[in-house]
Amino acid sequence: MTRPRGRVALVNLGCPKNLVDGEILLARLRDAGWNPVDDPDDADVLVVNTCTFIDPARRESVEALLDAVAWKEARPGRRLVAAGCMVQAHARELAREIGEVDVFVGLDELLEIDRKLAARRPALPPPGPARRLFGGSVPRLRRTPPWTAWVKIAEGCDQACAFCAIPAFRGRQRSRPVPDVLEELRRLAGEGVREVNLVAQDSTGWGRDLGAEDGLAHLVAAIGAAEGMPGWVRIHYLYPGRITPALLEALAGADRVVEYIDLPLQHAHPAVLRRMRRPGSVDSFRRQMRALGEALPGAGTRTAFIVGYPGETEEEFQALLEFVEEGWFDVVGVFEYSREEGTAAAALPDDVPPDLKRERAVRLAEAAEAVAWERNRARVGRELEVLVEGPADDAPGRVAARWRGQAPEVDGRVLLAPSTAPPPPGTVVRARITGVRAPHELEAEVVG
Repeated sequence: MTRPRGRVALVNLGCPKNLVDGEILLARLRDAGWNPVDDPDDADVLVVNTCTFIDPARRESVEALLDAVAWKEARPGRRLVAAGCMVQAHARELAREIGEVDVFVGLDELLEIDRKLAARRPALPPPGPARRLFGGSVPRLRRTPPWTAWVKIAEGCDQACAFCAIPAFRGRQRSRPVPDVLEELRRLAGEGVREVNLVAQDSTGWGRDLGAEDGLAHLVAAIGAAEGMPGWVRIHYLYPGRITPALLEALAGADRVVEYIDLPLQHAHPAVLRRMRRPGSVDSFRRQMRALGEALPGAGTRTAFIVGYPGETEEEFQALLEFVEEGWFDVVGVFEYSREEGTAAAALPDDVPPDLKRERAVRLAEAAEAVAWERNRARVGRELEVLVEGPADDAPGRVAARWRGQAPEVDGRVLLAPSTAPPPPGTVVRARITGVRAPHELEAEVVG
C-alpha cells in the first residue's frame, strides 16, 4: 500500500479539454498516494492547470499562479505545481518570471506529475508542441457532478486559422479509436453518468489522422448503435465546411445524440474570414444551419465570434451584426481579438482600437441576447426532456435543470417550479416550458 504523501488541490482554468487534463493529473496523484482535497487552504501541494488560449486567459493564469505563490508562502513546506497549456507554450518564461513554482508539468507529462514532484530538480517540459494522446484507460478523478462528464475524442488540431496558436502547443490532431471511445462511454454509463459531452479542438476532423473518411459520422453511428451508452451524448466544436451528408444522416439516426449544434463560426464577412484563414460565407453558414436543424429538429444552437480582428471595418462588423440578428443561435460567445505570438495574424497590424473592440463586443452581445429572448419565447408551451441538477440557490424553492440543448455551465438553465416532491439531482424528467426568466433561462413545470 502506498504511503500517504500529503494533500493536493487543483485550480483548473480554461476549457473543458483542460478540465479533462486536470482530472488526469488528480487521478495520477491520488494513485501515487496523495489525498485530493477541494480547499487549497487544506492542501500541501497546489496544482494550477493553466490556459493560454487568448490574452485574458493568460492574464487569469498568471494571476492564479501569483495567488498560489501567496498561498505557498503562507505556510512553510507547501509546494506549487504549474501545469497545462501555458506551461507547454511558455515554460521557460514562466520559470524566469515566477521562480516560486516548484514543478512545471507539460501536456505530455500528465502521468509524470508524481515523479516530477519527487525529483530533487525536476526538468522543464521539452519545448515544442505536445504529441501524446491519453486514451480511455487512463484514470481520471472527475470534477463534474456524478451525472455528467466530458470526454476528449481527439487531441490537437490540423487547422491553420490565422489567429490561433493552439496547434503550436497542443500539436497535430490525434484521434482516439472508436473502440476506445465506446469503452469509456460504457464505463461512464455504468458509473451512473447520464450525460457525456464529447470534445476535441475540431470534432469534425476526428479520424482523419486514422485514415477515416467522414470519421465523425462513423463515430456518431457507432455510438448510436452501441449498447450500454449514456442517454445523452452532446457533440461540441463542429468545424464549418466539414458538415457532410454522411454526418447529417448519422446525427439524425442516433437517438442518444442530443439536439445541440455547436458551430464556432468566428466571423460572417467574407473578407474577414479570408484574413482569418477560415472557410465559409454567410450563405454557406445559412445552408449548414438549415441542414443541421433538419437533422436535429428544435436543437439548441451555439456559436462564437471574434470582433476587432485586424483590419475589421465598420462595414465588416455590421455584416456580422446583421447575421447574428437573423436569429440562428441561442448562445453566442463574443471575444475581442487578441494578438497571439507565432500566429499568422500576429504579423498584421492590430489596428482596431481597444475601445472600439469593446464597443463592438457589447453591441454584438446585446444583439445576441435579444435573439436568445425570442428563441426561448418560442419554446414556451413545449415539453422538453430536462436533466435535474439540484436546488437553485438564487431562486428559492425552484430546482435547476437543463434541457438537451443546453450544455453544462455555458448555455443557461431551466428553472423548475416549486414542488412538494422535487425530482432528485441526476434524474431526467419531462417538463413543460411556462416562461422565460432571462435570455438563457427558461421556467418550467414537471409533467412526467
